[in-house]
Amino acid sequence: MPQLPNRKSNRLSNYDYSNAGAYFITICSKDRKNIFSKINNAPAVLNSIKTKLTDLGNIIDKQWRDISNQYDNVDIDEFIIMPNHIHGIIIINKRTVGTGASPVPTALSKIIDAFKSKCSMEYLKYIKENKLNASGQIWQRSFYDHVIRNAKSFHKIREYIMNNPLNWDKDKNNINENRY
Repeated sequence: MPQLPNRKSNRLSNYDYSNAGAYFITICSKDRKNIFSKINNAPAVLNSIKTKLTDLGNIIDKQWRDISNQYDNVDIDEFIIMPNHIHGIIIINKRTVGTGASPVPTALSKIIDAFKSKCSMEYLKYIKENKLNASGQIWQRSFYDHVIRNAKSFHKIREYIMNNPLNWDKDKNNINENRY
């Protein structure tokens, strides 16, 4: 069996991802397929480009919004579900003593792994209930993160997320299959 190349980690070495702070996250669909949403980019509505979620996109939206309900020290901020990826800001707050929460810090990778797993389980349930002939594999392995270090960067990233649908036509991962 041929040996696979070592996968380069995109995490900061020697950084504790359970530290309180804000993190910019990008998670891609498997094979970058346009399965999460569609972009309305008709020229007549150029200034009001919106995403229209697919059924899978609605599952992802629900699970993303539920992240802060699952962790007492985690909040979500701005996010967008694009056709083949999602961008979002996750904020890990300082853990307080006496809240009844587990003393184990919440690591960013655990939050994302749980999110992806819950989306996959809900989607498999949806496939079964609707008797669809569809793959339940929806996620690319791993995810991209960026530690947001200051308010200026936070606001710039938030603006990038909000304007992401406006730039879909220029996105290198836009394969032009999912437009209406």
